Amino acid sequence: MHLILASREDEASMSMASRLLETFDFREFEGQDGVRSHGDYLFSYIGVKHLYLENFGQLYAGIRDRVKDIIFLSRHSSKADIKSLTVHPTGNFNGALLGGREKKLSMSDPGKMTSTLRAMNQIYGGSLFSVTFEATHHGPLLNIPNFFIEIGTTEAQWKDPDALDCVIHAIMKPETVGYPAFVGAGGGHYMPKVTRYALENQIDIGHMISKHALEDITESMIIQSIEKTPSCKGFVIDRKGVKSQAKQLISGISDQLGLEMVMV
Repeated sequence: MHLILASREDEASMSMASRLLETFDFREFEGQDGVRSHGDYLFSYIGVKHLYLENFGQLYAGIRDRVKDIIFLSRHSSKADIKSLTVHPTGNFNGALLGGREKKLSMSDPGKMTSTLRAMNQIYGGSLFSVTFEATHHGPLLNIPNFFIEIGTTEAQWKDPDALDCVIHAIMKPETVGYPAFVGAGGGHYMPKVTRYALENQIDIGHMISKHALEDITESMIIQSIEKTPSCKGFVIDRKGVKSQAKQLISGISDQLGLEMVMV
């Protein structure tokens, strides 16, 4: 089952949760206090910021063996005030300033995350928000596949009815058959070329390494991004957004493991 989590410490998360529960008939779920269900979906509030949910197994002992993946409803912040609807995996390629652990990646969720991105792109017909991936960043660190879905960047956007409807309907759309999964590499934080390629082609994206993270990437972190992208087939690489040294490193690992390299 898919578990949707909303943080009481996050105003946007609470707005998204309210719209979800108003729109879909979630009912009490036996086996775990504070959990509601609707079809293949479970929902619950948490009392901490999502970034720091490190004790999931203890908090949700009654359902943890039934959870296929976790979807975090969250605010998105941007210094550039970029108004966006985003999805991204969790983990840290370097330090752990916002939850998780240093140089540790969670299990990503290529099929559900990418299908949710496609659904948002199909549903949202306005011009205020961009619909996009974000590169892998921040906690929590979890072995269960998970991703964040976010509305940015201010209170006005967090309560925007079109954005709220887009996000909750994208999450609740029937899950499609998973396409081949790839790690995205290169480009800025919003991975524009990787986003566009995923929207236009029958592939799914798991972990994403921005050009900033690639500046001092190690072989072990690239291999970890592969291992934490279930059934990974290779890399989708922003041709101009990866320096030659990182490109050579990825190419060498791909050759060793028999993975594809798709240049965009």
